[in-house]
Amino acid sequence: MALIGDDSIYCTSRDGVNLAWSGPAPQCKVVRCPRPAVERGRILSRMFTFPYKATVRFSCDEGYTLHGAAESQCMSDSSWHPPLPTCQRVLCPQPQVANGKVENSLGDRSWYPTNATVTLECLPGYHLSADGDVALEDSWTATCLPDGSWTPLPQCKEEEAADVCEELRAMKTLFECGVPAAEVKTLLEVQKLFLEIQKLKAELESLAK
Repeated sequence: MALIGDDSIYCTSRDGVNLAWSGPAPQCKVVRCPRPAVERGRILSRMFTFPYKATVRFSCDEGYTLHGAAESQCMSDSSWHPPLPTCQRVLCPQPQVANGKVENSLGDRSWYPTNATVTLECLPGYHLSADGDVALEDSWTATCLPDGSWTPLPQCKEEEAADVCEELRAMKTLFECGVPAAEVKTLLEVQKLFLEIQKLKAELESLAK
């Protein structure tokens, strides 16, 4: 219950003869709190008013996160305590991939909203890889998730290292097939020359940027 009016009154006389109370008697009314409203949020209740000491819990819409207390209680002065929280938009930090970058990044943008997508690419001399040293396409798309994280990000592997691994597997196959050692040696010389050309090409591309 809440007291409406003065908490004390006294008997007085304005004309020195007739007695009267100094003011109207207060009233006691049931405390009610209005239904709390949180933008981009909700409460699990269909009530429109809440009695004293009633509690409510808050949650946010997808793509938003709760800032403040998740639960609040109706107080004797018809206010909510702790104060109502806010629902703030979930943002993902710019994805970081070693030796990679965001393709066509919009200036110095550092945060992205839920469901936003970015395209990643590797720096010259590296290639995209999801697992191991298997090369992928030239670009990779990632999406910002409702929890503020990104869908799986790739790795950027050195092209030279990847070619060596692939060739070692090829060499193993050659030995297993009984290819003469002399021919394998020739193949190694060719591969060495190929790697030198690739390295030079990457350096030239880097200087051209």
